[in-house]
Amino acid sequence: MSAAEKIKKLFVKSNVTVRAEVDDRIMDTILRAFEKSKNKESAFVPNIGRIIMKSSFTKLAAAAAIIIAAVIGIVLFEKSSKPAWAIEQTIDILKNYNAIHFSGTTLDEQGKEVSFEAWARANKEQTGSDNFRLKTETGEIFLVAEHSCYRYDPQTQTVNITEGYGQAMGMWPGAKFLESMKEKVLDWQESYATDPATGRERVYVTCSTPAGPDPRSLWFEVDVESKLVISIKQWENMKREGRPSFYAQSITYLADLPDEMFHFETPEGAKTIVQLPGQMDELQDPNAGMQVGNMTEEQAAQEIARRYWQAIVDKDWDTVALLRPITTAEGWKKKYNRNFEKIVEIGQPYQEDGCKLGKIVPCMIKVENNEPQKVNIIVLFREINGQRTCVIAGTTWGSE
Repeated sequence: MSAAEKIKKLFVKSNVTVRAEVDDRIMDTILRAFEKSKNKESAFVPNIGRIIMKSSFTKLAAAAAIIIAAVIGIVLFEKSSKPAWAIEQTIDILKNYNAIHFSGTTLDEQGKEVSFEAWARANKEQTGSDNFRLKTETGEIFLVAEHSCYRYDPQTQTVNITEGYGQAMGMWPGAKFLESMKEKVLDWQESYATDPATGRERVYVTCSTPAGPDPRSLWFEVDVESKLVISIKQWENMKREGRPSFYAQSITYLADLPDEMFHFETPEGAKTIVQLPGQMDELQDPNAGMQVGNMTEEQAAQEIARRYWQAIVDKDWDTVALLRPITTAEGWKKKYNRNFEKIVEIGQPYQEDGCKLGKIVPCMIKVENNEPQKVNIIVLFREINGQRTCVIAGTTWGSE
């Protein structure tokens, strides 16, 4: 493609619509500027990679100036042998941070956009977070600490305390996450631009990920100078369609956060309700689960995990609903709508400190054409009508 064709293509993408004769004059101006720039490439080195992402300018002159800068940026970026950023640089820096403060928007259950502010502290492995605090614009508070979850609803003046196992963030946006991301995600794309507000160079990365049972796609922004990820968007689909379900517009990295940040104080006048995790009624269904018989708890936990995953591989949704009765067979069919190829490994069950639900079984499952993924199965043991049985109480997804 010639330089003129590239410029015309960018001009069309700018969405600037004027009269044909004005279009011709602007194209002539752009091409003349481009010809002059050929012999002065070194003067434009700081603008390498200034690619149009999304222009908020509406004035014709501003749009034309951006197109010129983009053309020069594209030409120089294609000729440059030294990238402005590499993900390995961000990985090295993120290892020094164990906490983050971030703010942005998320979608509630009705699909309404809600602003929030949150703080999180990484676990020892920097793979997830068991300490998390979030406050929304409506005054709601969500806090996870010491294997308990606190939810405060200012409308009803109620605090619901759920006791049991549960990570607040199963995906920690740190070094290990990025380290494995590029190898496992699909459609990894990088583009470069200059933030018009600060003049600092940015890298924009888009990708889609098959991690977990639901398809998702991501967009994140990296500051080239600091090498840190400064904003993240996530969609519940593979093509970044519609409004993001999560958008961290601002991220601040911290060495740590004090324990007091994750201490919950019940607001004055609020009533407190202590409960076990949701769907406990369904988990106590005497017709659900698996008979333990003469097996030890470790043996039974491994066996029910094996049966559960094999039923998903076989698309035997009735058995899945029997072993994990929090929804129907049709519900599981919709939930696990991708191909689970095989069970790679069912690990040794263990009891985690503070987990009141039951034993945790680490599993490795291969989904479609991707690398095996780690999933922790939580097994709840029950005694109903004198019979010892167990059910799948929950799962947490991660990556190796």
